[in-house]
Amino acid sequence: MDTPEQIRTGSNLQPETTDMPQEGQLAGQDASGQEATASLSGASFTTYYIWRANGVQPNVNFTQASVNANSRVFVNISEYGANAQERFIGAARMAVYNIAPYNGGFRAWVDISWNSPLNIRFDVLIDP
Repeated sequence: MDTPEQIRTGSNLQPETTDMPQEGQLAGQDASGQEATASLSGASFTTYYIWRANGVQPNVNFTQASVNANSRVFVNISEYGANAQERFIGAARMAVYNIAPYNGGFRAWVDISWNSPLNIRFDVLIDP
């Protein structure tokens, strides 16, 4: 007896193969790609910003005089309670996408999936 063909949908489908993004040359790397590490400069620093919001905000502006268009900017997002040092992970899903530095600051796409404004803290590592 012939076995009927399985119906395949969802996560049991064969994943599609797509081209990977091209790897950029890191600082301190030669043209052959040797030494695949990049270190932070002595001028790197951390700071934080607080905000109260919710929803999708595709162009949040963060001003910071030390940032230029070539800076490396890393952002973490968390919710906070009574003060900005009391951070926690709550029921709201939050994310930061598409960080774009410019001379004098950076912009980021922020998504806070909650139906009312929340206290938000952005922790930032900047390598100018």
